[in-house]
Amino acid sequence: MDRWPTTLDPVLRAAAYALALNPQQTEFGVLARIPDGQAIQARPGIRFGHAVLEADGTVLPPREGPPRADGALFATLRIDLLGAAGAEAGEREVNGDLLMRDLLTKLQELEAEGWNMQVQRLAGSPFSATMEALHARPADLEGLGLGAPDGTGVLVGAVDFGCAFAHPAFRLGADGLGGTRLRMLWDQNGRAAPGASLPGRFYAPAEIDALLARPDPYAAGGYVPWENGYVVEDTGAVHVRMSETDRRAQVHGTHVLSVAAGRRPAEGAWARPVVAGVAPAAALGFVHLRPRALVSEGDAVDVLDGVCALFDLAARGGMPAVVNLSIGANTGAHDGQGLMERAFDALLQAPGRAITVAAGNARDKGLHRSAEVGRPLTLGWRFQAGDSTVNMLRVYAPMQEGMPALELSLGWPGSMTAEEVAAGGMEDAMDRPGPLRRIGGQAAVILRPEVGTGLIGTAVATTLPPGTEAPVQHFEIRLRPSGAEETWWVTLGLLPGGAAARWGFDAWIERDDLRPNSGSRFAPPQEPNGAGCSLGSLACAEGPICVGAYALPGGKAASFSSCGRTRSGGEKPDLAAPGIGVPGASGLGGLRDADGLTQRASVAMDGTSAAAPQVAGIVALMLQLRPRLSAARIREILCATTAERQADPGAAWDHALGHGRVDARAALAMVMGEPE
Repeated sequence: MDRWPTTLDPVLRAAAYALALNPQQTEFGVLARIPDGQAIQARPGIRFGHAVLEADGTVLPPREGPPRADGALFATLRIDLLGAAGAEAGEREVNGDLLMRDLLTKLQELEAEGWNMQVQRLAGSPFSATMEALHARPADLEGLGLGAPDGTGVLVGAVDFGCAFAHPAFRLGADGLGGTRLRMLWDQNGRAAPGASLPGRFYAPAEIDALLARPDPYAAGGYVPWENGYVVEDTGAVHVRMSETDRRAQVHGTHVLSVAAGRRPAEGAWARPVVAGVAPAAALGFVHLRPRALVSEGDAVDVLDGVCALFDLAARGGMPAVVNLSIGANTGAHDGQGLMERAFDALLQAPGRAITVAAGNARDKGLHRSAEVGRPLTLGWRFQAGDSTVNMLRVYAPMQEGMPALELSLGWPGSMTAEEVAAGGMEDAMDRPGPLRRIGGQAAVILRPEVGTGLIGTAVATTLPPGTEAPVQHFEIRLRPSGAEETWWVTLGLLPGGAAARWGFDAWIERDDLRPNSGSRFAPPQEPNGAGCSLGSLACAEGPICVGAYALPGGKAASFSSCGRTRSGGEKPDLAAPGIGVPGASGLGGLRDADGLTQRASVAMDGTSAAAPQVAGIVALMLQLRPRLSAARIREILCATTAERQADPGAAWDHALGHGRVDARAALAMVMGEPE
């Protein structure tokens, strides 16, 4: 293994090293907390995106040069790699060492100015039954005294994958074939204008309306909603064989946005097949992520830029807004203290804003472990045959009297057996054959099979978040698979000289399901002590509303719905909504086939991705009645009015359903008592 001397935070350092594992990467995204917004210097090759004032959540849109503001702020930035170290497309592999050193130099310069930086990655109905369960049908709401709220005057936004803007659910007119309801469509995969601060292409309403008048609006606009995204089904085996028609029908973001705020036409060919969302009269905004925002470090800045762009759009239009995030990954300590989560909390200080987040579908996927270390404890990390993508595992443990308590080693496949591991801790486990032995303290290393051979991965030991009052011990391992089915062995032991006889930890495997056979898991996959924290990292943020999923009929938690608490003990998820067989818009809605027949308008989806936008729609109705409600008050009302809390105000929080099943009618009735 190689150790490169630098004062840079080891996690950032290892992410720079890992460029050698992904030589096609053209930019390096960083989320930063900058202590003095007036002292930011412009630098060649660094583009700033949105910034958020820590004090009050004000969004600063991109401008020429760096952002300027009094006080601390959170900012997204992208470092250009193509021009670094002579790294043109054909030379990047040859000059990989120079590329890494050039990036490390830039990052060290920024850190020297007091910037706290992180790289993150985020993976990521027929409707009448769910609307009935939510008590969100117009007939359910008419008795509130103001008619039936429908989201008028509120922006509902989604940061997701694929918006089929030609679908009648997103258009005006009695027949659903009029102008667009979208106030903004930002395709981050599109071609950006030269010198643009942000990736991709923005489509304004007038441009979308012009495209809708064309025979093939998607080809005419250079935007194809079913490209650059995930398939709808993400609760089990993602990579199922499907026809081209099915692939075009199952567009994740289209379904999500329609569940929150789709509109059902009153007449015409699309009136019957289109299902209504919860807030059908809301204004809409959509950000189409780049696929690597879920599976590639650094591109989580795309997510924060998307959320900021939607809140800024709402502010310029004088509207309250709710943004839905049916995406997620396992980046971070799952304690709500990452820079992304803190930026969300800052945004939500402003009234009239809310964020809903899907809890995740990882309860039964074998991606989390929680245990205590006495004697050395070994975890099996199983790679699938045919895996061609880099796998990542992270371990977090509390500090022991301000000092790290654990050390870690990594053993080769075949260096121990499953029977040995099942038999309990082995005193020599820390010294079994492998590329890494006894890492602890503060370190970032490159892993090689032998000295002078090619890079197979990186390893980090550090405390996170750096410079805070409550640091946490953190290990991070990246490995490039061999392509064979194999199990690596990760052993944790107590550091010599510690006072404790046993010490707890949590470990998560990063989401990696963009390609077939690309995921890894713990072996065996089952949690030994119950559900554990299988939430995505964004779902652990304090301010946003975290939504789990339940089944209809009966209301039992869905078997896949991720569970809490957070690593720090926080009560997440907050509540739950229906999440099995939820119908919503198809990517083909609004189009006709070669015979002139209407294409499929609706598809069903399972997952917390389908549950979260139902709550987003309810929040839009709440904001229509009281536009200045705070995010904290919105969450309090939703949690206080669940079906379980109505039956028993003292009902205990549940690790899968949170405070219970959401009830729109009860929540809106409580909102009516709030000051205007």
